Amino acid sequence: MKKKSRKNTNGNDMRARQRKGFYRRLGTICEKMVGAGYFELFPESSLRLMFAHRYPPIRVVLGGNRVMTEEEAVSYRRSLVNLFTGHHVETLTGERISYARFLTDALVLIHHVQFGIADRFRAASILIRTFAPYFTDGEWYGRSKAGALKLMGVADIQLYDFYKGTLRCRADGMAVVNPGERNVIRVYRLGHQTMLQDIDGKKRVIAKLGVPSQKEIKVFDWPLLRPSQLGFVDMDDNLAMPLYAQQHALNRFEERTSFPSGYVQAYLADLFTKDTPRFQYYGGRSLLECYIGKHKVGYFVITPHDGKWVVRTFLFLTNDGTPEGRRLAELTDWQKLDRKYLMVDRMDAFFAYDISGDAGLRKLFVKAGCGSLLRFADEVGSIAGIQPESADFIYRYLAKVR
Repeated sequence: MKKKSRKNTNGNDMRARQRKGFYRRLGTICEKMVGAGYFELFPESSLRLMFAHRYPPIRVVLGGNRVMTEEEAVSYRRSLVNLFTGHHVETLTGERISYARFLTDALVLIHHVQFGIADRFRAASILIRTFAPYFTDGEWYGRSKAGALKLMGVADIQLYDFYKGTLRCRADGMAVVNPGERNVIRVYRLGHQTMLQDIDGKKRVIAKLGVPSQKEIKVFDWPLLRPSQLGFVDMDDNLAMPLYAQQHALNRFEERTSFPSGYVQAYLADLFTKDTPRFQYYGGRSLLECYIGKHKVGYFVITPHDGKWVVRTFLFLTNDGTPEGRRLAELTDWQKLDRKYLMVDRMDAFFAYDISGDAGLRKLFVKAGCGSLLRFADEVGSIAGIQPESADFIYRYLAKVR
């Protein structure tokens, strides 16, 4: 009789351990989704099929040699891992499953029940009826898929580059989009159109802001904006023009909000294609309101130049030149240097100090129209686990300068 080789034995042992670990994870997920007692209804044959066809972790493939450097690729993959492990879907029983598990183990369970069991064993109809609210044509699945794609978009904006271009990922190789696919994300770099523009007597580099095309993965659509969409009433409204941005505007946005500058491209593209822009117009320029999520954080300053709209800079909500900044100055007598020293001219102070928890300061900022900054800081702080310090520093500074 031939002896089994040690190599085959070790391989079989490893596979058995992997299968056992998969079953354990699947049982936990099953209970979180539909409650106890249902996992035991799956026969061994079903469990083995799910193990054989289980979805692998997300794999990133670069769509070209100039998409990103090796160092950026490592950073991008790490960012995706952190986003998928740090964010969760909520099941219909109120439990949470990380997106990392949802995109792999939970999906193979859902897809197997929806497409793979029919009436093949006694309890199949019970499982199909129980898991039906999680099927691919349902609201829960659509919401969870949208959440996964949104997290991928967050990873994309982190490697936005004014000169190199915008990152865009293709998700049709993911099982959540097309059941049975092997969780491959292909990433492309969409090049920007840049040019020199004379602004206030100086040549400035500006980049055209486009909307990634829904038809072709590596192409921008270029929206043309009418004056009335930005609040300009003294111009011919038939004169629709493309939108550009100075790098200065993107830098100021990132510096003052602590949010990646790539968000500006995504925000403006979404705003002008799916939403109604909100703005204030005076002095020949439009102040276009900027929101991060539902929180108003400031304004983009837009002016016309030689047949194009140019985003000149970003004003934080408390900056000079904004309605809220003027009200804050009237209420406090704080000068520009005071605000800069206290860091209330950007999000830093709202993250670092418990302004929201201080009754006096909270009342002051809310009265000035800056309550959204407090809510934004509270939301980010709870997600990131930030523990702000006491706001006494602000009172000590004000006592010293008065």
